[in-house]
Amino acid sequence: MADSFSKMTIEDYLERLGSGSPTPGGGAAAALTSAQGAALVMMVANHTIGKPKYAEFEELNTFILEEAGELLVKLEAGMDRDAEAFGKVSAAYALPRLFSDIQIDRVSAEIERLRSEGHQIDDINEEGMTAEIMDQIEDALKADRQAAISSASVEAAEAPLSLMEDSLSALRLAATMKGRSNRMLESDIYVAALSLAAGITSANFNVEANLPAIEKADPSLASSMRLRAAGILAEKDTIIDGLLG
Repeated sequence: MADSFSKMTIEDYLERLGSGSPTPGGGAAAALTSAQGAALVMMVANHTIGKPKYAEFEELNTFILEEAGELLVKLEAGMDRDAEAFGKVSAAYALPRLFSDIQIDRVSAEIERLRSEGHQIDDINEEGMTAEIMDQIEDALKADRQAAISSASVEAAEAPLSLMEDSLSALRLAATMKGRSNRMLESDIYVAALSLAAGITSANFNVEANLPAIEKADPSLASSMRLRAAGILAEKDTIIDGLLG
């Protein structure tokens, strides 16, 4: 990717987000939302460390600052990771699936490629390109395309799943800070927590969007990913209820 979204100015990023470009999209927006939450956690910790009034929580906030900083780096990277994964899915869907999708001068090369991947395609004889051979080619194209879509969808689901996990880790930190950090900034803890919760919820939509393609190739993996996401969502709700209740 030529430009990292996290390195753009806010103005340039928002202009790109609102444009007709396929990326950034909802996944990058979810990552940025969570990144802001992690940054707010760091801000509260920074305004707590070194203050005699909160000396008993110095070690805790120093730990939180370091952990939130590491998570912030991951969440920022998540903006680009989502876009890269989306690009691979788009490329997979663009693969040919019909015989008519192949350029005439590329038929022989395509047959050799498909054979090298284990597909059975008969030799072209004096009868030329028969309907049976065209059907064999189409079956191979469709199988290759579906395999590519499923493989790319795994990465496209793993990216938001990782985002959900990192956001949850930051959310746990935010919850730990209530009553153990600068009380003047308690409202910022709530904003941080809600930003992280929104990032989690938003990223889950991208996980779900990719699961149907994964289920076709590996139902067990799709089920495992759905369970991971469900566990994160459940803990997110519990933390938010405890923090704001």
